[in-house]
Amino acid sequence: MCNELVYCPRLFHLEHVQGIFIESADTIEGDAQHQRAAKRSSTKARPPKQPPQDDTPPWDIPRSLSFMAPKLGVVGKLDTIEADDETDDVVVVEAKHGRAPKLQRHTWGEHVFEFGVWPADVAQVAIYIAILREHGLPCTQARVYYRKSKASRTVVWSEALERFVHAVIMQASQTAELDTPPEPLQDSPKCVGCSLHAACLPDEHHALKRIRTANEETPQPTRRIVPARDDKSVLHVMTPGTVLRKRGDSLVVCLRSGDQHKVPVKDVSHVAIYGAASLTQPCTSHLLRAGVPISHHTGAGRLLGLTHSVMTLNIGLRRAQFRAADEPERSLEAARAWVTAKINNQRTVLRRYRKGVDAVANENAGGDLPQWAGGVQPDEQARRHQTRAAVDHALRDMKVALGAARRADNIDVLRGHEGDAAARYFFAFPAIVPPQWKSDFNGRSRRPPRDRINAMISFGYALLTRDAAAALTRVGLDPMLGLFHTMRPGRVSLALDVIEPFRAAWVDTAMLRLVATGGIRRDHFHVSSAGVVLSDSGRRRVISAYERRADELTTHPHFGYRASIRRLLDLDVRVLAKWLLGEVPSFSPFTTR
Repeated sequence: MCNELVYCPRLFHLEHVQGIFIESADTIEGDAQHQRAAKRSSTKARPPKQPPQDDTPPWDIPRSLSFMAPKLGVVGKLDTIEADDETDDVVVVEAKHGRAPKLQRHTWGEHVFEFGVWPADVAQVAIYIAILREHGLPCTQARVYYRKSKASRTVVWSEALERFVHAVIMQASQTAELDTPPEPLQDSPKCVGCSLHAACLPDEHHALKRIRTANEETPQPTRRIVPARDDKSVLHVMTPGTVLRKRGDSLVVCLRSGDQHKVPVKDVSHVAIYGAASLTQPCTSHLLRAGVPISHHTGAGRLLGLTHSVMTLNIGLRRAQFRAADEPERSLEAARAWVTAKINNQRTVLRRYRKGVDAVANENAGGDLPQWAGGVQPDEQARRHQTRAAVDHALRDMKVALGAARRADNIDVLRGHEGDAAARYFFAFPAIVPPQWKSDFNGRSRRPPRDRINAMISFGYALLTRDAAAALTRVGLDPMLGLFHTMRPGRVSLALDVIEPFRAAWVDTAMLRLVATGGIRRDHFHVSSAGVVLSDSGRRRVISAYERRADELTTHPHFGYRASIRRLLDLDVRVLAKWLLGEVPSFSPFTTR
């Protein structure tokens, strides 16, 4: 952690204080190299023990050493220490995954080094030397080996290096006491190689703090360090009787029929268990150790609960969340941002499909309509006219509700405007549903859905709630305590807050595409007097459409770069955390155009 402090104080706080760690290609490869080195060391033939001679040191030299240094106030583990046969000194040996610096001279504050070693690595091996010296071992140097450069560098102990060690440990102690992490580095090349850039968001942080001038019509593009998409995927286990088991570092999906499918854990970001599917305890423990959350759903998709590893150490963030929930003005500010973003995105969906109606109408003006349009041309023209009129009327009413929501001075009034806009949106929704599905939507209904479109939308909203709850838990927020939705037992209120801007942009859009392209049929539903539910094959088709939409790239309204919808949800949650901690002055959720 002292190595991380010298590299970046914010990185130290995120890892050491908040307990956040994200694997990257470099961390995985570095860990694998350490494991291979430890395995080679343990399998080497050891000479038989001989009685100590007068000229040999009275201690054994281990290949690695766990230590506690009370005077320095540090604990940790040295990878390797070796003995110098000529001087009887012990030498610290540290192997690094990266490359050696090209320059010989480096600085950290007022401290100057001439070792040709990165300052963060100097801090690490210098503390190792100080620890060994505290325990009475003669140690005056360390060797740092950079694997990519195949270069070895020597760090020699001195009074200046001792002062550097104490300065690093003192700053680490002071930084560990901070409730809010230090400011991120600005335009630093270090951020590109940092494994926590997706949690830190350094460039996004400074972009949100930057005051836009009156002449700035669009935000300046932000350097995108965060990957546009997550390389990992969600594993949905749906078939009744299926058991998820662990085999080595992989998951094995064991179907009731006897078929098995193997999935590496490194490729899984989340596991969703539905209905009568299950997983074994060794599998659960392995997923928790790997930091992969597990969500438990009913067969219809309703979220029952989450199984996740111990929440982050950042109690300061959850304390800020609870304080904001008790402050009406702070809660109203966040709620207003979510509601206005939601109404904006609902209006965007209606405008997009209205343009589609106009484009087809203009293309076929003065000619015969294509066969798929159905009906005779006058009837089709009348239908399109009614569609445009219904959508235009809803857009006007929703614009009024949007303006009123921006001016709302309390939560209850805001909820009224949000409900009014939602009613207008779903009143116009049948106008943008394909003609053959119009009879399958009769206004918004839930618990239970009364028609097929509502069954798809409700199932999609359950998937979206799951993604939001997992993202909130990953950041360290409590998904149960919301700022807009009221608290109810068993209700993930903050997750419901966060998904408001994504309902239309993610789920509704995915479902409209699914029915328009013929990706789902009426026989993929079970209809009864108790309501309408998706069949097993229907749920699979809805999940596929949902995941396809999740991976689509769209431009972030504030940062200017393109990222997947699921990545934008994660960004919204992390920006919310920054706002709650007071790191950024305002909170602006995702909106689409």
